[in-house]
Amino acid sequence: MESHLELSRKAAGLIHRRVKDHIDFEELVALGNAGLAEAASRFDPARGVSFATFAWYRVQGSIIDGLRSATNLPRAVWARLVALRAASDYLEHRAERDAGAAQRGARPAEHADALAAVKSALSAIRTMYVTSLESLQEQGFDVEDASAATAVDRFDTSRLSAKLRDAIAALPERERALVTKHYWEGKNLLEAGAELGISKSWASRLHAQAVERLRAIVDAEG
Repeated sequence: MESHLELSRKAAGLIHRRVKDHIDFEELVALGNAGLAEAASRFDPARGVSFATFAWYRVQGSIIDGLRSATNLPRAVWARLVALRAASDYLEHRAERDAGAAQRGARPAEHADALAAVKSALSAIRTMYVTSLESLQEQGFDVEDASAATAVDRFDTSRLSAKLRDAIAALPERERALVTKHYWEGKNLLEAGAELGISKSWASRLHAQAVERLRAIVDAEG
């Protein structure tokens, strides 16, 4: 833990510029250190993922979860953090999946395959962000309002919203429930999974599956 304290400061720096009007930087570092301690207690090198990679997702998640309980953030700011938290969970699942494949003898992706994997991850992250904006719209927040949204926030939501709502409604029951709890209710995957009676790892898998289904809709409109 002592040799990776910079992870907490890096994650805090990434998030602080989004919430600097609401919480002090050092408070974010303290939240990150709590996640780092959790990572140190749970790390298993046999899984094939480095400690820095394993800890990063938990540090970032710990900061975002702490913000939810410690501050009253504007809905637009919170939507971005929900998307960031979702992206962190999704990328953690991919990292563990890839590490497992490597342990089974799979060759690491190279050149075109590696680029395709990066593009796939970026597309998935965009999907999670657009989904978080959709949750805001249903709560009455106008993401088209230029005074409250950046250009990227105004990602053709008028045309996409109906398709995204239909796609979410068509998800398998547990995936739909998980997406609702994660994006609309702001719960992390551990909490959402517990309410659905499933483990964090299974919730991560369901979330990744839901993102892949929704991504086709977002990519088509993008």
